[in-house]
Amino acid sequence: MQSLLKYKYYDSPEGQDGFHKMFYMSRHAAFIGFGIAATDVLMISQTQGYVPTAARIAYFVAPITAMAAAFAATTCIATSVRGKDDRLNYVLGAASSAAIYGSWKNSLSTGLHAFIIFGVAAFMKKKSIEEGWVFFPKFKTQKNIFNSNQYDYSGLKGQ
Repeated sequence: MQSLLKYKYYDSPEGQDGFHKMFYMSRHAAFIGFGIAATDVLMISQTQGYVPTAARIAYFVAPITAMAAAFAATTCIATSVRGKDDRLNYVLGAASSAAIYGSWKNSLSTGLHAFIIFGVAAFMKKKSIEEGWVFFPKFKTQKNIFNSNQYDYSGLKGQ
């Protein structure tokens, strides 16, 4: 078993290592939540004091982390119960995440709209895994003369 911090979501088959998958998703969602919360605290709400700042950070980090954990848990449980590894499991995981989002925003219609968005994204992600294409491709960087990290301009090198 790999270390919990070095684990990747697709290191094990779907339906296995549910806790590891939940931790992986929650960890990345917490980083995203902290980024959103920091932006809100510094630029939008501009809270004064430690307690209001911590409450505002928790307002963003807790539901975003819970949505990621719910997605991973629901997907793992659906795969185990159904015995199939297909796209419907990801859509069910998206439904659980959208339910948390809708309750966070106190709006049923917001949760339904989130389900449509999350469901399509989850369906396409699983389709990309099954068919072998990349959902978010890595961009190739062009090497040019302005990248000074690859050149040694020191005068002492040649002597």
